[in-house]
Amino acid sequence: MTLFQNKWSFLSLNVALSLILFAFISPVYDLKSYINSLFYVSYFYLFFGLIMFVIKGKFIDGITYSFRRTSNRLSKNADYLDDWESKPMPSEVVSPSVMKMFFFQGSVLTVGMLLLLGYFYQM
Repeated sequence: MTLFQNKWSFLSLNVALSLILFAFISPVYDLKSYINSLFYVSYFYLFFGLIMFVIKGKFIDGITYSFRRTSNRLSKNADYLDDWESKPMPSEVVSPSVMKMFFFQGSVLTVGMLLLLGYFYQM
């Protein structure tokens, strides 16, 4: 867990991951292929950061509450130990620090990718 606390060492790990992805997947070793592998890694982080942002914004809580209530009322074998109202909502489960970490990693990798794209098109 200490790796997740230091965002710069985790960023270097993500750059290394994009280099490994570049080494194994790219058909030609050029700057364009590295930019593509950096795109895959950075938008993975941005995608999951946006999903966490939507969940943290309580968008899914109403739907979850409705499904829990409906399944409790329609179930034929009621479990009296299962208290559906006291279960945490999805917005309570998402940690803001993890969401910020995903956004930071994705945005810094995207800025690096855009800088490399600018360099690529200047050549």
